Amino acid sequence: MPGRRAEAGFEARLTNLLRELNRQGSYRLSLLCTEQGLLLGSAGALEQCEQAAGLTSLFDDIVVRAVRDLSVSRVDELTLVDDAGIRYIIRPLPLSTLRVFLVVAAPRNATWRRNTNQLVRDLQPLLEPFAASVSGAALEEVTDAA
Repeated sequence: MPGRRAEAGFEARLTNLLRELNRQGSYRLSLLCTEQGLLLGSAGALEQCEQAAGLTSLFDDIVVRAVRDLSVSRVDELTLVDDAGIRYIIRPLPLSTLRVFLVVAAPRNATWRRNTNQLVRDLQPLLEPFAASVSGAALEEVTDAA
């Protein structure tokens, strides 16, 4: 069962980093997920995190249109604001072999760029080895087992 303990340690480290992000920015939730919306780690109400993870499916559609229609050469994040003023920040992480997104729900007028930049730096050494060791099919098995 050493592999199982490593998975639990990985998830716990992700969760702790996300909780700290929420604490620093007074964010409602933060999460890491695949481009299919599969949660790798989250901090916040699970149902809200699962719904927010679904926003990542919009990312590619919006980016394609921004490139095509607006000649935008690079999109580093998207933000969406709901009727209550909650801003959902959707940010792809720069990993070499796996597409992972950071999603944060920030209250109106909250800043997020400095906090999310620091989190990305903190996550990089944790996520790169994970991404390198997991293929698409194996990723579903790892997260289903967790």
